[in-house]
Amino acid sequence: MIFKHGKSALSLILTIAIIIVSSFSLSGPSLAATFSDVDNHFAKSYIESASSYKAISGYPDSTFKPDNKIKRIEFIAIIVNSCGMNNNSIPSGEYWGQGFIETALKNNLISLNEYGNMNEETFNKNISREEMASIVVNAYVKSGGLIDSLALINASLSLKDLEDVSPNYYENTIAGLALDLIRGYPDSTFLPKQNASRAEATIIAYRLMVKLGIIKDEKLKENILISKDTLMQGDVLRITIYHMDNDSLITLEQDLYGDFKFYNNNGLIQGYIPTNYNTKPGLYKLKFTNTLTGNVTTKDIKVKARDFRVQKLTIDKSIESSTKTEEANEEYRKYFNPAVATSSPVKYYSESFVLPTKGRLTTEFGESRTVNGAKTSYRHSGLDIAAPRNTDVLATNRGKVKLAMPLILTGNTIVIDHGEGLFSVYLHMEKLFVKEGDLVGRGQLIGKVGSTGFSTGPHLHFTMSYHKFNIEPGYLIYDKALTKSNYVELMK
Repeated sequence: MIFKHGKSALSLILTIAIIIVSSFSLSGPSLAATFSDVDNHFAKSYIESASSYKAISGYPDSTFKPDNKIKRIEFIAIIVNSCGMNNNSIPSGEYWGQGFIETALKNNLISLNEYGNMNEETFNKNISREEMASIVVNAYVKSGGLIDSLALINASLSLKDLEDVSPNYYENTIAGLALDLIRGYPDSTFLPKQNASRAEATIIAYRLMVKLGIIKDEKLKENILISKDTLMQGDVLRITIYHMDNDSLITLEQDLYGDFKFYNNNGLIQGYIPTNYNTKPGLYKLKFTNTLTGNVTTKDIKVKARDFRVQKLTIDKSIESSTKTEEANEEYRKYFNPAVATSSPVKYYSESFVLPTKGRLTTEFGESRTVNGAKTSYRHSGLDIAAPRNTDVLATNRGKVKLAMPLILTGNTIVIDHGEGLFSVYLHMEKLFVKEGDLVGRGQLIGKVGSTGFSTGPHLHFTMSYHKFNIEPGYLIYDKALTKSNYVELMK
C-alpha cells in the first residue's frame, strides 16, 4: 500500500527541499494535445496550453472530460507536474500515485495524515476547492513566491462565505484568492467544500505556471463559445469570446442578423444573434477572424422552424377606433422606438430571468392574428398573460428603466434595459411604480396588471427584445418556448 515507511515518511516532511524555478524540469511548450471534447468549452485554451507544458493529460480515448470531478491524487499530480518537481519512480505493482504523494510530502504541498488515513482510497476521493487552494498556495510559497499583505486583507473581505472554510485551510484559501490562483463565483461565493472539476483544476495549474514564470508572455488563444448550435425560431444565440479584450480585433461574417455587434465585458467579448418568426430556417455558418493573428474559427448553426399559432381576436370597435390611429402610431414611434435604440454596453444583471406575473397564457409569441375578421400585417411580439386587474407585475431582471409612461396604443408602458442590447417590455398596465432612469432589481414590483391601450381585457403583454428585434421570452427564462401546452407545467 501507500505508506509502510513510518519514520521515513516523517523524515520526508522534515526534509528541506530547495526548489528553484529556473531549475524546473519543465521545458518550453510543445505541441498541445488535441482533445475531442473541449471544443466550445470555457476552459479550452487553458487545457490546450497546460497540455503543451505537460502539466495535464487526457484519457486514452482522446477525451479530457473537463466537467468530471477531479480526485485528490489527480490534482496533486497536476501541481507536481506544473512545478516540474521530480516524481519518484514507483516499483511495478505499486499505486500509480505513490510517487506524486511522496513528492508532495517532500515539498510540503500536503502534510502527513492531512486527510486521515493516507491510503489509496483516501487519495481517490474527489478534491474540494479549499483543498485545492491549500495545495497550490503551498506550491507557490515553496517556490519562493511572496504574498502582498494588503492583497490578503482585501481577499479576506471579497466573498460572503469564507467563514465556511475549514480552519486548517483558511489561511491558504485567502492567499489563493489574493494571488488570483483560485477565484470565487459571480454570486460572491467561494463554496469551499464543493468538489472541483478537471477544468477548474487545469485553470489553477495554468495560473500557477504563470506565477512561477514557467509560462512567459504567452497570450491564450481566443476561445469562442456559442450557447447552442441549434435554435428554434424566436431563440437568441449568445456568443462569448474568452481571452480577447478588444472587439475591434475580431470580425464575424454571418447571414443571420445584420445589426450584430460585440460588447467588451471584463476581459471577454460577448454578442447576440436574435431570431424570430422572420428568420428563415436552415443552416448558417459563423466565421470569426482574429485580424491580429489571422486565426479563423467557424461555427455551424441550424435554425429550425416553429409552428406558430393563428389567433382570432374580437375587440370593441370603440377601443379599436380610439387606439389604432395614426396619432397613436406616431406617439409610439416617438417614445418607444428611442427607448430600445441604445443600451448599456455592460449588462446590469447576473442572475436568471423570471416571468413577471402569473396568470393564464392567452397569446403565444409569434402568433399571427385576425382582428375583427381582418388579418393583421404583424406577428404577436411577446406573451399575453391574462390576470385579474391589479395583479403584481415584477421586473424580469435587474436593469434601468428607459421608458415609463402611458401611450395611446400600448397603455401604461415600461421598457427596461438589461444591458448589451437586451430589453424587456411591459404593456397595458393599470399602474406604474417606476420612472425613467430608475435602476430596478430582479423581481421588483414595477406595476399592476391592467387593460389600458389597445386591449381586450386585463392582461400583461410581456416582450423581450434585442433592441427592436423581438425574441421569445421563454428561451431566456426557461430555455424553451413558452406555450399554452407547457405553461401550466412550467408554473409549478
